[in-house]
Amino acid sequence: MNIFKRFSLADWLKQLGGACRRFPVAVLLLVFLTGYLVLLIHRGGNPIDEKWNFFYVFYPATGALLAISLQLLTEDFKRRMVAFLTQVLVHALWLGGSLYLTQFGRFTMQQMVGVSATVATMVLSPFLLCFFRKDDDVPFWNFAQRLFVALVSGILVGGILTLGIILFVQSLDWLFDVQVDGWFPYIPTVCMVLLAPLLAMSQIPAGEQKHIRQISPFTGFNRGVVQYLFIPLLLLYLATLYVYAAKILFTWQLPVGWVCYLVSASMLGMVILIFISYPVQHEQGRSFFKGLTRWLPLAMLPLLALMSVAIGRRLSDYGITVARLYVVVFNLWCYAVCIGLLLCRNKRIWWVPASFAVLLFLISVGPWSIPNVTEKRLLGEVREAFVKSGVKQLPLTGFQYAEWLPSVDKKVAKSIDSKLCYLQMAYDYDSTLGLVNKDAHVGSFSTDRGVDYSVVMDDTSLRYYNNSENLMRNIQVPDGYTHMTAVQGVELVDQHGIRVVLDVHAWMTANVTTYRFETTLNQFIDRDIERNHHDSVEPLILDNGDAAMLVEQFSLTLQGDSVTHVGISGILFTR
Repeated sequence: MNIFKRFSLADWLKQLGGACRRFPVAVLLLVFLTGYLVLLIHRGGNPIDEKWNFFYVFYPATGALLAISLQLLTEDFKRRMVAFLTQVLVHALWLGGSLYLTQFGRFTMQQMVGVSATVATMVLSPFLLCFFRKDDDVPFWNFAQRLFVALVSGILVGGILTLGIILFVQSLDWLFDVQVDGWFPYIPTVCMVLLAPLLAMSQIPAGEQKHIRQISPFTGFNRGVVQYLFIPLLLLYLATLYVYAAKILFTWQLPVGWVCYLVSASMLGMVILIFISYPVQHEQGRSFFKGLTRWLPLAMLPLLALMSVAIGRRLSDYGITVARLYVVVFNLWCYAVCIGLLLCRNKRIWWVPASFAVLLFLISVGPWSIPNVTEKRLLGEVREAFVKSGVKQLPLTGFQYAEWLPSVDKKVAKSIDSKLCYLQMAYDYDSTLGLVNKDAHVGSFSTDRGVDYSVVMDDTSLRYYNNSENLMRNIQVPDGYTHMTAVQGVELVDQHGIRVVLDVHAWMTANVTTYRFETTLNQFIDRDIERNHHDSVEPLILDNGDAAMLVEQFSLTLQGDSVTHVGISGILFTR
């Protein structure tokens, strides 16, 4: 099975041919993905169709992974028609889901989390799907460790091949002055996207090798690494956390947030240790080693309780967020894992990663997902706070929101401002349009080191908006214009419509020429917000018929509904 034991080209080609016959759908999708990436490189990164670019990359990559999982699952089915229909149905569903995702130019929080969780579940599925009905986890452990070795082998060989070919191509330049720089991006694309997965697939156990029931021996090297490196490090973590827990009880203080990271790392280390040392549970003797690993879940339970207290403190002090709710669910899952391992005495381990994958998918996809629940909960809390404070009509304008902040208790103002800021940053500013308008300036009180509250109390209506465009790109000259000039310097003429006067430098014409543009305040405010929440937006161009200006940078200062300062620079187009 070990790829490094076979150096015969004929054997390698035979194995690669076997992988193509065993995983034909995955190979075809990888070939398509490689070809499309090569085409993208050839076109300088410009996609054939901007809208479909996501689909051409996302579906082949995830579809190939799905095809491998389905093949590993269905090749053990006794009825071939059932196996075929299962693959067709699941692939059709995923194709439909990928087409649905393609219509969105930018993912929402819910979509991003759902897609990420689904892909993570796919990554785990090749290790798990074949063994969900087995009454013994020995075949699962043997297959999982061999599959892991196959993946690592494929990546290593692909990486070595990539570096070797790049060095060879570079040597042509060094030795013979043959310039082949343009080929460099193609090399890792072909080697890592196509060849490395093919090598890995060729090493995946098949047939009887896929369900070996004889436990692999725990070699001396592995035992030494576990006993003298892994276990001491894990025990050091546990001892540190127990000492910290004793300090908490002695000083009677609540734990700080970073405790969650240390407990999570310890939990992960414990699970990895139990997986690595799984063969020991089936060997005779080694009572000390078995006892140590068997009672580690019990030692983790008090630390998980410490983690629960730390999570509760964060929720009480700062409220819910998507990340905190995920930590809550992870904490509960850890309790279940520790109790389950104690009951089965570490003899059953398949259910640990399987339950993690299923739980991650269930809490991340659908209307009941954590991102959806968090958004609805926060919006409800903000709306309730507004209503309780006497607000009669929503949404609030920017000026009304600035007046509302000092009218309520400081803690309430800080909490609501923080929640609005989180909703706009984590989701989109559109998520809060039912509560505050686009011109509402949120986030002043969102951190303990934010704006001084007394200053905001004295001048709540002071708001700032600014934006900066990246003009280091091709600029489309508006139709009918023949000249362009970099300009800066704007005089505010009318506060109701923001009419500005642009002074063009004298070197452009014999006399300084003045151009007047009329626009609205909301056009700049919307631009400021959209630029902070979207990857790309259309360029802002002011046009009065005689001249046009592409706005590169602007800054506005508002006192109430009046503009007290305006600064604009950009490119002026003239006829």
